Amino acid sequence: MAVKWNFRCACWGFISSLLASVLLTYCFSPQSHLAFRVIAGAAAVLIGISSLIAFHISTLRCSESHTLITLLMSYKWHQGERLATPSTLARATYMWKRPREAQEDLIRELTRRHAKTEYGRKNRLGEIRSVEDLRKKHPLTTYDHYCDYIQRLADGEEGVFLDEEPMRFGVTSGTTGAGKKIPLVSFGVEGDALCSQIKRLALYQGAQRPSPVQKRCFFYIHPKISLTKTGRVISPYTFIKQENTKRLSELSSPPPAFTITNEPSAVYIHMLFAIADTNLALLSTMFTPQMYRALKCLEAKWQVMLEDLSTGQINAKIPLDPDTRRSLQGYLRPDKARVSQLRSEFEKGFHGILKRIWPHLIAIEAIDIAGFKKKIEETYTDGVPYFNWAYGSTEVGQLAINMWLHDKEARYALCPHMAVVEFIPEQNSSDEDPKTLLIDEVEVGGRYELVLTTRSGLYRYRNGDVIQIVGFHENCPAMRMLYRSGEYLNLVYEKVNTQVVDAAIKNTIQGWPGIQLVDWTCAESPVYDPESSELYYIAFLEVDPGKRELNDVTAEQRSKFDEHLQQDHVYYSGLRESNTISPSRVKFVRPGTFLELRDFRVNKTTASVMMYKTPRKLRTREHVIWMMERVIETK
Repeated sequence: MAVKWNFRCACWGFISSLLASVLLTYCFSPQSHLAFRVIAGAAAVLIGISSLIAFHISTLRCSESHTLITLLMSYKWHQGERLATPSTLARATYMWKRPREAQEDLIRELTRRHAKTEYGRKNRLGEIRSVEDLRKKHPLTTYDHYCDYIQRLADGEEGVFLDEEPMRFGVTSGTTGAGKKIPLVSFGVEGDALCSQIKRLALYQGAQRPSPVQKRCFFYIHPKISLTKTGRVISPYTFIKQENTKRLSELSSPPPAFTITNEPSAVYIHMLFAIADTNLALLSTMFTPQMYRALKCLEAKWQVMLEDLSTGQINAKIPLDPDTRRSLQGYLRPDKARVSQLRSEFEKGFHGILKRIWPHLIAIEAIDIAGFKKKIEETYTDGVPYFNWAYGSTEVGQLAINMWLHDKEARYALCPHMAVVEFIPEQNSSDEDPKTLLIDEVEVGGRYELVLTTRSGLYRYRNGDVIQIVGFHENCPAMRMLYRSGEYLNLVYEKVNTQVVDAAIKNTIQGWPGIQLVDWTCAESPVYDPESSELYYIAFLEVDPGKRELNDVTAEQRSKFDEHLQQDHVYYSGLRESNTISPSRVKFVRPGTFLELRDFRVNKTTASVMMYKTPRKLRTREHVIWMMERVIETK
């Protein structure tokens, strides 16, 4: 039977305390040389401290897959963070109570840093000393404004528009167009680190704080990367390097698992090491579809995983690089007792499985998209809290944190230290030079397009996200994400946003008993058939029909989608009544189409599997034709 860390640490504490007491005897002995007494005293103090740490760890719930190094690193990180909690909360509360002051401090620091760069001189950043100055003296921008500067920076030119060399370049997923290359700098990472601390505190306030030596599972798929001329990495924002030993020390999967680029293989390996740990504290990934697929993988392959856990060998049918396989198997220890526990629970079914196989799991965390949170909760969680943790982007990092773990609908408190935030009222977003509101000028219920001045050197940057202010945290606005302006459906002038389309699709499917939505996207008819003068929307739906046949869904039932659009959007309704726009068309696509679409786009764009979000609007004829080839013909 394997010796547990609690026992090892208790022994370590006992032996080291005895050794410390012996050294103290020499330290206070008048017969010993002074230099020896000093050395003995210092050693006794250090060994005494180590014994206290060891005794403390022996009382904690601990993941047995730790090595001594990862155990101590994880303990140091999380225990240090626990001790720093009052300071972190004080900093966060101060900026939330005085958000405008935090914004003023940030803009002064940004312009101080960037004023002497080429961009700073050209745009007279040295003259901007307040948020009001920024609003008056700098134009609103989009990514095109920075393309040349960023490319020159990537090519190694100094003093272009940043005062420091980028650590690497993040690349956006390209959901609403081509991916954008964003310099990631240490000043941005510093701000993001505080957001991460706040995020964890928000989680621990809503759920039990795990011990500092419990591990967490993060479903990570290593992205494709490229290099600039100067050797800087270009990768998605979420990128784990093998050198990041602190981050890896808390994760249930061993380091080689974070080099796997194939999603099914990566998910299998992460889940295999996760189920081996009965003391696992947290399940985490970027977005809920990935979490759902990981849990589906467990449900489908649990017998294979138990065989691997029983033998200490990874199934040969799992595609892995030979070196990676050998490395991973060096970490996988046979554990027949754990296999027996797991088999007993899996054979009972998967409803509420998470708490049954991980009794000390405090939460699962992922950003919800496409309604997958509901699917996860219906089957797997059964009381395990779900944490929709943050709003952010590659351009800015984490901009807002969910401080309300148990609220049904996610809302996020803005972090005013991360970016200077301006707000364009939704009704003015199409104006040529719209006026903006500042962080202390917005109102609850207001809908706004975000404008960000970021730590990565983007000034008054329109990122295209439209949000709604739903309240305040202290004196700082709290928001919820509505839609992306780049995904409007717009044939004439109607501008139907994805929030309206999503509601119309879900309301339509409610009239089809037994059928569940998997995913959806839309296209405008001119993209598909540019020669035709007829204008209409095409909605592509992948559904799970359950025990029903798709032919059971009549044309009249499908037409309800168009009716719901008319009910929810006055401009669309007017254009339909005048026959300017023809009825929308609903097309069913074959099972697995949206996974194929993801792989198709990942292979052809800058998107990564980790950061991928289904585009709600197909922009190219190639994509629409590709989707039409997967349409299921129905009566």
